Amino acid sequence: MLLLALGSLAILVAAAVRFKEWDALLASGAIYLSMLLSSLQAATLNILKGAEVTPTQFADVYQMVQDIRKRFHAPPTRVFVLREPSFVVRPLGIVAPYVIVIPQVLMDTLKPEELVCEIGQALGHICFGHTRMALLLGGEGSQLPSALAWVARIRDVIFAGYWRARVLSGDRAGVLACGIENALRARIKISIGSEQSLQVRADDLIEQAYKLTQGTSMVAATLIRWQSSTPPFIYRLEATVEWAGLPSAESEVGVVGHCR
Repeated sequence: MLLLALGSLAILVAAAVRFKEWDALLASGAIYLSMLLSSLQAATLNILKGAEVTPTQFADVYQMVQDIRKRFHAPPTRVFVLREPSFVVRPLGIVAPYVIVIPQVLMDTLKPEELVCEIGQALGHICFGHTRMALLLGGEGSQLPSALAWVARIRDVIFAGYWRARVLSGDRAGVLACGIENALRARIKISIGSEQSLQVRADDLIEQAYKLTQGTSMVAATLIRWQSSTPPFIYRLEATVEWAGLPSAESEVGVVGHCR
């Protein structure tokens, strides 16, 4: 998917040169420059906005990060806790020290063993070079100035295939960090809700996924999936289980309410 995305980018640039669309090239260069500056300022920006995770501040989270960083051989990374309406841990940066932003609401939602999954995903993205590729292929709208955030939506459509693969790669890193049981539990809580996750049943999720493979639902689901830069909840669960396998019969009781 990375090769396809880079090939698409090369074709777009070549077409702009071929048809002498110099204004478009200059505009694109200015956008990418603004993204580069935003990435370089990520550490300073989050120092101003939130509290850094240190050995004496959020000590349990600090230990999580250090343990996973050693296991993944990840580069130096600074972690910040911010109060913001998001359930996504955001990795940022193009050179060490990288930055990871953990929303406060996510810490309130997940248990420590589940938060490990999200931290593992973020460190996985850093190790895979995804934060650097964001400069070329686009990422979240927050990586652009607010006035240019609409550009991210256009890029996400063009490079959606790479970003879906990126998300699934991060999910696998999360599984390696915390295990399949905690990874599934974290994904369900983030997508459905903490209290509501207690009522989720494996059989019902399997039936729900099966219905998406039938008739017009399959066509509509496929179109939605290919237009999305982030795989929908059901597809992420399926991909995670396909890669890592199902939880054991004993542990599955705590993951989705009851055994198969």
